[in-house]
Amino acid sequence: MRAVEDLLHGWRSPDARITLAVAPTVPLYCSDRFILGCRDMARDTGLRLQMHVAESKAEAVGGLRRYGKTLTAHLDEIGFLGPDVTVAHGVWLDDDDMARMAHHGVVVAHNPGSNLRLGCGIAPAGKLRARGVAVGIGTDGPHCADGQNMFLAMRTTSLACRVASPDYREWFKSEDVLAMATEGSARAMGLENAIGRLAPGFKADIVFLDLGHVNFVPFNDPTNQIVSTENGAAVDSVMIGGRLVLDHGRFPHVDFERVRQRVNERVSALRALNADARHIAALLEDAVGSYCVGLARAPYHIERRLPQ
Repeated sequence: MRAVEDLLHGWRSPDARITLAVAPTVPLYCSDRFILGCRDMARDTGLRLQMHVAESKAEAVGGLRRYGKTLTAHLDEIGFLGPDVTVAHGVWLDDDDMARMAHHGVVVAHNPGSNLRLGCGIAPAGKLRARGVAVGIGTDGPHCADGQNMFLAMRTTSLACRVASPDYREWFKSEDVLAMATEGSARAMGLENAIGRLAPGFKADIVFLDLGHVNFVPFNDPTNQIVSTENGAAVDSVMIGGRLVLDHGRFPHVDFERVRQRVNERVSALRALNADARHIAALLEDAVGSYCVGLARAPYHIERRLPQ
């Protein structure tokens, strides 16, 4: 807690584009005292809170065993939930959990690509929105979602809901997906009054697409094509806060070739530094994997994966 406090008080961002949030990780990894300490610190400094909740079945089962109730119910009981909280994932939420989040104004960051990659299941994003919970779309980290491509995250969001329900009336429309990826994601970061919309008073964060690209030929429905066919290949330029950071495919302020060279150099060095840790992880894989699979096969009162 002291280390986090030092970081918060010493933080300076030269252009105010990068802000901090306080993010205690999975409830099972944190004591209640630590969770509430993070809550108080964030609220005292006006920062947002984020926590991974009910990402996997193993986590959900572990919550029942430790607390005698769901993870969300426990967080509600200790007074953590609130409109300044963003829950990452929320795959294994039941109806009561979703009602609690709606009551407290919690925002959910939906990461369907990561959830599928890690075998966590399909989050009830549609049910959350139907209850009035704000939902944003995220990519999660590149190591567990294969990249940081928001176009692919939108398309995965659009497709995953079709697997979760046979009723087409419960599937997301393209307009819903785009709204979640823009205004919803801004809300998840606590920046809904600054970004996420093209409107007076909002920052000029704009992605320019080449409508001559095959993804937009023929040009029929821009929203549907952005969500269903665009994969990032038609991106021509990108503006952040009115400043072009990608200009017709070139980075005007970054020596991209030098960055790529340095990344490759650092990766080689990191592989060598982590060789021992990787060896130990390989030795532990079967034991840890068996434990996680055992929890994932335990009975639970809801199901978020397809039956075998």
